Amino acid sequence: MKFTNKNNFNAQDFQISAQRCLEERLTVPAPIIVDLRSPEVYNQGHLAGANNLPAEFLEANLMQLPPFAPVFVYADQDQEAIDAAKLLDQNGFDEVRWVEGGYAALNQALRMDKNQIFLDDLPKEEWSAKIELVLDQKVRPALASDGGGLVLNKIDGDKVYVNYQGSCSGCASSTTGTLKFIQSQLRISLNHAIEVIPV
Repeated sequence: MKFTNKNNFNAQDFQISAQRCLEERLTVPAPIIVDLRSPEVYNQGHLAGANNLPAEFLEANLMQLPPFAPVFVYADQDQEAIDAAKLLDQNGFDEVRWVEGGYAALNQALRMDKNQIFLDDLPKEEWSAKIELVLDQKVRPALASDGGGLVLNKIDGDKVYVNYQGSCSGCASSTTGTLKFIQSQLRISLNHAIEVIPV
């Protein structure tokens, strides 16, 4: 749904629950999720896949966000998220939502979902199998549809090293769009800030 009345912002029209936000981040294309808190607080814990852009710097950095993509914002205080949503709406962003309850609500909703995997909660020796599972279910089929493939090379802490195969080898997108897609799928599926590095 698009809102076009820029002079009459009704916060409730732009509100989204934490649970709905988590559902929407699994859709294609996924929304861009912005954490409006300070980098220090963000680094203590954030929704996997969320981009950190502190509220006080949002207006000066609007060009970092594509206006055609859904943008969801959250903060510790709902009013801060509402103000950010209003700013985005008034600057021409087509689909904007603010997450009620912020990170606390998102984290609670995640923890209540028995289908969620939290890589941090698992022994290190199980990480490889979980990462391979996500690659098999969500990444390799997409790459194979374009004649490409991917092999897990090694895991070093939060860094996942991969080798591209087939048409993915040497493709310009392998270090940009494709790389972001792989990283996003792993982060969202495993609730962990994974960095994917092509070898």
